[in-house]
Amino acid sequence: MVNLRRRSATLLSVSVFVLLLMGCGDDNPSTIPTYEVNTQRFSIEINADGEIEAAESQKIIAPGRRPMMLAWLADENTHVNAGDVIARFDAERITRDKNEEEFAVRKLQQDIINSQASQTQEKQDIKSEQNFIEEEFAFVDRFAIDDLRIYSQLDIIDTLQNRDFLEAKDSFLAWKETSVLEQHDSAMSVLDIKKQGHQSKLQQYLSALKQLEVTAPYSGLLVYVKDRRGEKPSVGNTVFPGSPIAEIPNLENLQARLYVLADDAIDLANGQGVDIQLDAFLNKTFSGELSSVAAFPREIKRGNPIKYYELTASINDQDTTILKPGRKLSATIRVTQPMDTIAVPLQSIIYEQEQSFVYLQTGNEFSKQPVTTGRKNLYFIEITSGLTLNDAIALSAVSAVTIGAIQ
Repeated sequence: MVNLRRRSATLLSVSVFVLLLMGCGDDNPSTIPTYEVNTQRFSIEINADGEIEAAESQKIIAPGRRPMMLAWLADENTHVNAGDVIARFDAERITRDKNEEEFAVRKLQQDIINSQASQTQEKQDIKSEQNFIEEEFAFVDRFAIDDLRIYSQLDIIDTLQNRDFLEAKDSFLAWKETSVLEQHDSAMSVLDIKKQGHQSKLQQYLSALKQLEVTAPYSGLLVYVKDRRGEKPSVGNTVFPGSPIAEIPNLENLQARLYVLADDAIDLANGQGVDIQLDAFLNKTFSGELSSVAAFPREIKRGNPIKYYELTASINDQDTTILKPGRKLSATIRVTQPMDTIAVPLQSIIYEQEQSFVYLQTGNEFSKQPVTTGRKNLYFIEITSGLTLNDAIALSAVSAVTIGAIQ
């Protein structure tokens, strides 16, 4: 998003300058282009693009507790009054999900009824068997005679065994009754948990159906908010709860949102001066200064891997008849003030083993000259020591074959 026109013009100027230097010498194609060291006005200026936005605004947040799809949006940059509908969400998906949850709740309710009926039937079966055991006990007790004069010893033993069997079966039925109750309670707990989960989702959908319209809480200009990928909401997009949809900006306090290519960002810091021009009003320049600089670059467009630093800049002497939120702009950031210093083109510096060199021309020979560099801009770098005025240096690396063999 760098201002391509200004950057292309600057690159063209530097290229013409280099070509002129290449032409000022021997017509031999092997002639190495050189640059004459001199004092020049050196400054660091960085180009940026961006748009106007409000420094203060009232956010309009997406309601609900689940993602919803936008079905309608009011026109951006129009005046809205408090209570006006600015967005509507699609009810089809929410209604379908609500019906599914209602069906799940009814199904679980039927499972609970079936489980209760099954438990009742099992308890009745156990109770019937227990009643039968009680009658058997009464019968055994009534006819239990241990007189050998009436019953034989085998008959008496058989009667006692019958009673032992009835006691064991009675104990088993008591255990079975307890086990059935425990199993039923466990099954009911599972069904209740599932039912509560579906009921909770059902309440969310019912609540979402009541919040299908978003209204403006204040009166003012309606501006939609970009997400982290630089995209504004549009019909068909899914909006997550709690995310900002739009804002009502304070038009009396505007600022510039700027983007600088990560490779071009040099020594950016708060307080640096900024010159701002609107793309629609190139004859008008606004001044300001940086108020924030992102710590890390990031991608600002989906599918575009180029990273930018995001900055904000204040604007002095705001003209609200021209400055409007969303208007595109170009800016120049003044990282340093212009000063007279020795500076050479970036391509003339050679880096080897953490040391900076240039190829210094002496007569018809070139030799490696260590230099100490200072600040740099996009095209030139400051030389603090190692070169003097009127020195001639190569504009690129010189091969070993050509060193000392220039004719």
